[in-house]
Amino acid sequence: MDTSVLIYSCDKYSDVWGPFFTLFYRYWDCPYQVYLVTETEQCLIPEVKTINISGKWSDKIRQALEEIPTKYVIGMCEDFFMRRKVKDQVIRNCMSEMDINPNIACFNFEKEYGWILPSEYAGFGRKPDNAEYRLSCQPTLWRRETLIKLLPENMNAWEWELSSRSAPNEYEYYIWTGSEDNLVFEYGYHNNQWVGLQKGRWVAADVVPLFEREHIEVDYSIRGFA
Repeated sequence: MDTSVLIYSCDKYSDVWGPFFTLFYRYWDCPYQVYLVTETEQCLIPEVKTINISGKWSDKIRQALEEIPTKYVIGMCEDFFMRRKVKDQVIRNCMSEMDINPNIACFNFEKEYGWILPSEYAGFGRKPDNAEYRLSCQPTLWRRETLIKLLPENMNAWEWELSSRSAPNEYEYYIWTGSEDNLVFEYGYHNNQWVGLQKGRWVAADVVPLFEREHIEVDYSIRGFA
């Protein structure tokens, strides 16, 4: 399969990799090569290949993508903690549609709550031209070469997402409009509530019961609670 996974990260979040990948592989029998981009640290999980690149966020991700050989890439951040089996068949269906339609830039697996255009793809709507958040760090299947073109120089992740209105309208951007019960990646995020980490600190109400239930030990003192 001509697809890989790229985890967006940085050295200062290396303490998060353990719980992230524990849940990632517990809830996803991932058939794709997984890469993690960070500055200098090495991820010691055998299944994960580390790409060491320093610089601004957009430059790091673009350079990492240029090192990855696959046609498609599933991108996400390291603080999305899985809680349910990943629906890999939906991902495969999206790849098949992207093989047919070269204008599709991405299928975003975040639940869409706003106004969206209907589409021919089951469970997905199309983001209108010049809409917000057509570019997203949420779990998303991207056409790798298109994503490279959509990453300008010298931007952080928040600036990049906020630049979505100016993203080229020549591409088609799709997002999940199906049921929350059928999310492809269930990582606890619903109706804009904070989960996982908030501004670099643990969200206690979310992660403490989650990690206890999953029998994951975490040293919360390293980054503290939000």
